[in-house]
Amino acid sequence: MSDDPRLALLRKERGKARKLIDSLKPVVAPVMQDLPPDRRRKSYILERGNFLVKTSEVQPGVPASIAPSLNAKDANRLGLANWLVSRDNPLTARVIVNRFWEQLFGIGLVETTEDFGTQGMPPSNQRLLDWLAVQLVETDGWRVKTLLKQIVTSATYRQASTVTPVLEERDPQNRLLARGPRYRLNAEQIRDQALFVSGLLSDEMFGASVMPPQPDGIWQRPYNGSKWVTTTKDRYRRGLYTFWRRTAPYPSMVTFDSPSREFCVSRRVRTNTPLQALVTLNDPVYVEAAKALASRILDGRPAKTDAASVDAYLQAGYRWALQRAPDGATLKVLRALYVEALTHYTQHTDERDAMIGRQGQGPEEAALAVVANAILNLDAFVTKE
Repeated sequence: MSDDPRLALLRKERGKARKLIDSLKPVVAPVMQDLPPDRRRKSYILERGNFLVKTSEVQPGVPASIAPSLNAKDANRLGLANWLVSRDNPLTARVIVNRFWEQLFGIGLVETTEDFGTQGMPPSNQRLLDWLAVQLVETDGWRVKTLLKQIVTSATYRQASTVTPVLEERDPQNRLLARGPRYRLNAEQIRDQALFVSGLLSDEMFGASVMPPQPDGIWQRPYNGSKWVTTTKDRYRRGLYTFWRRTAPYPSMVTFDSPSREFCVSRRVRTNTPLQALVTLNDPVYVEAAKALASRILDGRPAKTDAASVDAYLQAGYRWALQRAPDGATLKVLRALYVEALTHYTQHTDERDAMIGRQGQGPEEAALAVVANAILNLDAFVTKE
């Protein structure tokens, strides 16, 4: 005898409800805590590190040079954590303020972010560092957003980054903050910015790491046979999600001073090398971004060849990339590059098809892609100012 259809439907709905309830259960995370004194493991000083030769017994504690005000009762992990953010320890707030200052200004008030000790650089403005640290703790209640808002809305941060000969001679690194910050973006930001300007950047968040395009021959895994596979869906995800292996890091990001993660670093030291220009000119990600920017400029409309239309195309691409119109001299250079590329692709249709594909609009779109590639390679494009 078969079941009543209504009963079968109710069972099905009950199964769905159970799955939903199971998915809403809170995730239990392990919490570290000290064992009670009667169950605590005894620790000894080992003779020359030999675990078989134990000497005197030692108790939990914190060196007096680190936390002199920490009493024996609180000499545990929780006590140390409380002391780190207490009024007796101003170092934590200073380090936090300095790190965010470095992110916004390119260099911290203490240049050696990784070393606040006697071997590091002294603060360029001790009073400012102390005042911001006190504000963070006493007024802002450790709220980082309030700290960042205060800095970015200040007159100091909103200054123009224009350098005069006098300022360059007196303060080449802008340690006295007489002008606004100007420094190169980091590796992930440069890649994301190129994809964003071209309209390719994926807004998908979270999930597993992805494998964007990279040159062949870099990913070599003879032991497990894994391969670097780039999918259409994930090739334009933010640089944050790029799959990373320490023995074979993503090459374009390493060129822009991203650490290999073989060891921990507190800050990235910026360099300027010819390889960086070669990356933004030839790396598949930036070439695809240039093609997409050219397509975005035309917006599916037939390309016009008159001088006014060409200038409008060039100005639109420049404005999308740099948020300002090009001056006369810059526009003249871009126009000359466009004419040269247009002549070349008119005569070499095979290279034109390789650049934009057979479905493109012809030599005009290919020439715009060359100009877009040059714009994405400008120093102003990879620089925050």
